[in-house]
Amino acid sequence: MRQVEPPLVLIADDDPIVAKVLTHQLESWNCRVATAANRDELLAQMQTHEPLLVLLDLQFGEHDGIQLLQELQQSYPNTTYVILTAFGSIDTAITAIRRGAMDYLTKPADMNRLQVVLHNTLERYELRRRIQTYEQLIGTEGSYQLVGSSPQIRQIDELINDVAPTDVSVLITGESGTGKELVAQLIHQRSPRRNGPFIPLNMAALPTEFAESTLFGHERGSFSGADQLQIGCCEAADKGTLFLDEIGEMDLALQAKLLRFLQEQTFTRVGSFQTRRVDVRIIAATNHDPHEQIRAGKLREELYYRLDGVPIHLPPLREHLSDVPELAELFLRRAITRHRKDHIVGFSPETLQILSRYSWPGNVRQLENIVQRMVILCRGTEIDPTLIPYEIRSDTRPALEPSEIVQTAIAQPSSSPDGLRTIDQIEKNAIIEAMKSCKNNVREAARLLGLGQATVYRKLKKYGIESWAQVPVARNASKGTAP
Repeated sequence: MRQVEPPLVLIADDDPIVAKVLTHQLESWNCRVATAANRDELLAQMQTHEPLLVLLDLQFGEHDGIQLLQELQQSYPNTTYVILTAFGSIDTAITAIRRGAMDYLTKPADMNRLQVVLHNTLERYELRRRIQTYEQLIGTEGSYQLVGSSPQIRQIDELINDVAPTDVSVLITGESGTGKELVAQLIHQRSPRRNGPFIPLNMAALPTEFAESTLFGHERGSFSGADQLQIGCCEAADKGTLFLDEIGEMDLALQAKLLRFLQEQTFTRVGSFQTRRVDVRIIAATNHDPHEQIRAGKLREELYYRLDGVPIHLPPLREHLSDVPELAELFLRRAITRHRKDHIVGFSPETLQILSRYSWPGNVRQLENIVQRMVILCRGTEIDPTLIPYEIRSDTRPALEPSEIVQTAIAQPSSSPDGLRTIDQIEKNAIIEAMKSCKNNVREAARLLGLGQATVYRKLKKYGIESWAQVPVARNASKGTAP
């Protein structure tokens, strides 16, 4: 397990006896110590180590310690400097502190005073580290960023850059927990509307009877309980962006009104006859296949085509597992700050390896929750594998990528005794490989294949697949197309 590294103190003094005495005392306080007897050694040590604290002699050989102090501060501003002098005076102290030294010590150094100086230096360092952590957290949560270096994430980032400057409608698809709202926020942030409001609205969380008034607003007295005028989300998002999550959960009648709003940028509050006009960009999202929702009668086809100006599909985390370490480190920093667990320094290599092999059915959101849980339960300085939930530690076989499933399926014989066409055989083999990879879990196989769960059940029935471990018997398979 990694330990927190002791602080490094650099003693810059040309008197070897002073350097030896200070070294002995600092090492007894569990400090690492380096020494420099001249200016060249001092600069070399600074370049190599950049210490936490420098004890700098006021008369450092032929050089003026205060002048050296100013030079060092320009190159190494995060280091703390304390002046050592054999000529203690108020004037010297004031000059040293005005030039940037934290304090000064007279020779021979008072060890109690030196201990106080060291303590104060460590406190300043810790405070600075916390401020940097908060700044990183604020920068991440306030200005947003897409985390990951995989080709999939880089491609999405480029697509966001392409659509952000425009007003085209965007439809974001992807499984739950893949970060659809984050992408919507990024589009807004990089757009000319960035100074306007970003209004997110989850349609699945809205009761049907309140959905219209939430979206368009209502007049006072327009229905029971409407005791005051209410501005809707469309009006609140004027000059900004309205993000509609789970668009397929919206009532069909309300979908028709939303379509009119998209076409004309006008709406009417519930209980009013006055038409109002706003300037709003719409970004929508769904974790279902929109084509399946259209076929099921849950999504109006004309609304879909209006929303689908530019589609952005977010891959599940199992398809870009190389991004897990970077995401986990981000969530670690957030959780350490949020839960005041400053003693934690990071993950062990074994922990990151295990996290990077898991298939993450709950995607990025599940990873964030797991990291937060491990931080809360961690008592040491490192997140070790024992803190990983058992179900993740016990199921970390490499997840098959969809491309691997297809390649495996294509590699299977293109004809079979049951007389299936080549394309049907490929599809059947792909489903068998997915079921094998997911241990017969239909829900996981559907996610891996990028299909709806109901679709996979139909395919299993069509091809007579009962278990990947058995030779499937074609009971209901036909030579025609799928039902």
